[in-house]
Amino acid sequence: MEHTVHKNIRNRIAMRSLAFIFIIVAVMRVGVVVIRHEKSSIVITMLCAGCLAYGVILLIQTLKPQAYDITYVFGDKTMTLKMHKKERTISYDEITDLGYVVPNPNMDYSLVQIYIGKEQFVIPFTEKSDVGNALYGMLKIKKEEAEQTHAAEEE
Repeated sequence: MEHTVHKNIRNRIAMRSLAFIFIIVAVMRVGVVVIRHEKSSIVITMLCAGCLAYGVILLIQTLKPQAYDITYVFGDKTMTLKMHKKERTISYDEITDLGYVVPNPNMDYSLVQIYIGKEQFVIPFTEKSDVGNALYGMLKIKKEEAEQTHAAEEE
């Protein structure tokens, strides 16, 4: 099975623009204090530090692979993630946790969450909630089979 999650490039551009605005505001304030030799209040300094930190965090979030289109290819023993600049193959026993979310039971919408170490990948299913439920069930079975095979190999 193969499923592609499309991300909107406009959202990424808007987030990066917002990040640069926060960074520029913080750097401009530091420049004013340094060039004019003004005394800076602690509140304004903390506010500028917060702006800089928030801008850097936003910029880092837009550079992660989850910010780009990802194609998930589910095989028998492994799952392949075709990301922006790389391809990553993951065995099912590397999955640390799975989640299935139905935000509103009145809508045909669901999410499958895959946790691989500290990374989280969310696969939305708009108007295909039954496909999302089937994928979640398949992943759960494949994960259990892989864990049993891995445990049997260790013994």
